This record gives sequence, structure tokens and C-alpha cells, in this order.
Amino acid sequence: MAPALPDGEIAVLGLARSGTAVAKLLLSGGHQVYASDGGRSAAVVESADSLRAMGGHVDVGAHNLERIGRAALVVVSPGIDPAAPPVAAARQAGVPVLSEVDIALRFMPRSRVIAVTGTNGKTTTTALIGHLLRGVGASAVDAGNIGTPLSEIAILASHPDWIALELSSFQLHDTPSLNPTVGVLTNLAPDHLDRYPTASDYYADKARLFANANSASRWVVNADDGRVASMAEGVTGTHYRFSTEHRADGWMDDDGVLQVLGERLVARSDFNLLGTHNVANALAAALAVSVADEAFRDSAARLAMEASLRSFNALAHRLEVVGEIGGVQWINDSKATNVSSTLVAIEGIERAQRNFHRQPRGAGSVGRR
Repeated sequence: MAPALPDGEIAVLGLARSGTAVAKLLLSGGHQVYASDGGRSAAVVESADSLRAMGGHVDVGAHNLERIGRAALVVVSPGIDPAAPPVAAARQAGVPVLSEVDIALRFMPRSRVIAVTGTNGKTTTTALIGHLLRGVGASAVDAGNIGTPLSEIAILASHPDWIALELSSFQLHDTPSLNPTVGVLTNLAPDHLDRYPTASDYYADKARLFANANSASRWVVNADDGRVASMAEGVTGTHYRFSTEHRADGWMDDDGVLQVLGERLVARSDFNLLGTHNVANALAAALAVSVADEAFRDSAARLAMEASLRSFNALAHRLEVVGEIGGVQWINDSKATNVSSTLVAIEGIERAQRNFHRQPRGAGSVGRR
């Protein structure tokens, strides 16, 4: 269980959606809150007014660095660079710095977490996990980097049994209490080098997924990605591997059938998403749910997961088929924000033209997205 929050004023940096949500959560829990944002947009001003109405102290357009340095704890929004003056002021004063996710987890000790990170595929994998959990009858929500701040779930009167939690490297940097029931690492490639000095620094934040590994931990990792295999090697807990290239705990056989833990799950032709990388995402999600709880491994659960995979459609802006005109299929993949994800999108389109037939083993660059 995560340690309790300290007494004294808690400073919240950034008043976008996650910062506002965690400030409201803290105020509702009886904590003193000072919140600040360097911007003055209409949305920031509106958030500031709502927090003041709850008893919070708020600055917009600037951060009170001296007050931040006196705080008992600082909660930082993921979009704020660790080198930014308010964060630097906190660290220089020895004030602990945590993410919104870390705070929210402390308010939800009974909810079990399947945490997902990686360079690409994590949003689709997280959405698939939530969809599969609900398909097998579990109380589950999708939260985190996928779009819904976890604090918006934590402030509710009742909490779900399960959370499918997407975590960016920025969030992982300040979430030391994370201890998921299952952790999923989709893949690794250099990214966010405008914020990280080197790719190694970026990978170090991804590795924080494993920081609290113990004998009860379950890890679902990409067997086709050498960087993932190297990062997960030696981590305490039980490891489960998925692959689109060879037999594994989750894999696609030569007949185009997705297999999980030795059992048939769904035919590739019945899964609506384009690209072999989305087969990998589906395998990761189904494997994560299957190992999360014994109740999700029986034949009824497998049938429910099969039905859920059949009904799952592409998320907006992620290889989303938006129409066909004159025999030309139009696909929206505007969420492809790095070279590796763009490459995989192009490969996925080629495979779609082959009616999802599997490429020969060794073809393409699956798992390096």
C-alpha cells in the first residue's frame, strides 16, 4: 500500500485536466492545496475559479516559487518539464515531487491495476484491456494517459475493481508507488528526445514500470523487441511473452488464429484492426487480462474475450478507416507521432490490402514500433 500523504500544504503545478482533477481530489480529501499555472487561458481561469470555490489557493500566470519550496509535497502535471523553474524549486528545497497518478492511486487502494507503457501501441492496448475486462463481467475503467485522469475516477463515491492504466514516460517519472497486478511493456524505440537528453534517459523512465517488482508481480512483455527483452530481464515476478513471429504465451499461429496460454482465442480475420502491430496489441491485452485473475482463464471468460475482440474497433486517429471513395480507402492515422509508428502504419496498410494474411516469418519489423 502506498504511504499516506504528508501533513501541510500540497502544491499542484499545472491546471490542465489532470492537474485540476488531482487538486479537486486533494481538496475533497481535506488537504490544503496551492495550485498554480503559468498560463492565463480561459480554461485555466475557469479551473482556478472552481478550485477557489472549493477552498484552494490558486495563482494563474505565474508560480510562487517560494511557496512551492515550502510545500509538504508537489504534484506535477506530466506536460511540465522536470527542468522547469517550479519543479526545480521544489527539488532544490527537498520537497517530494509526485505525479497525479501516484496521488490518485493512494485514494484507490482496493482497485487492481493493469498498467501499460511502451513507445507505441499503449493507448490501443489499454483500451483493449478495459474492453476485455468489461467483456468478462468485471467492473473496469480505462484511465491515465489514454485521456481520463485517474483522479477523476478516484474522486467518485465508488471505485472500480479494475483499472486499465496507460502510463507515459512522463507519468512514470514521478509515480514511485506504482505496483500493478499486471504490468505490460508493448515496445521500445527512441522518442521524446526534445525532453530527454538521450534515449537511455527515456528508457530509464519506462523501466520505472518495474520499480516495485516482487514475487507476486506479473509482467507481459514483447518477445519480438530486443530492447524490451533486455529491460525485463532479471525483473522479479512471473513473465509472460507475446509474439507475432514465433510461439509464445500469446501468439498467432500459422493458421492466423490468436492463441493465449495454449488456448484458441480468435481468428485474425475476425479482429477488425489493421496491421500486425495491432495483433501484437490484442495479444498483449488478452494475455494481461488472462493472467490478472484466475477467474478470467476459464472457457466462459475466453468466449467472452473472443466476442470482445470481435466487437473492438479502431480508436480515433489510429489507423481508423474513415471511408472509401472511388475504390480508394481513406485511413486516419494522425496519432502516428514518431518514425517507428508511422512505419508500422504503412506496413499495416500493406497487410490490409492482403486481407490480413500473415507475412512470412521474419518479414517486416513487427515489435519495433
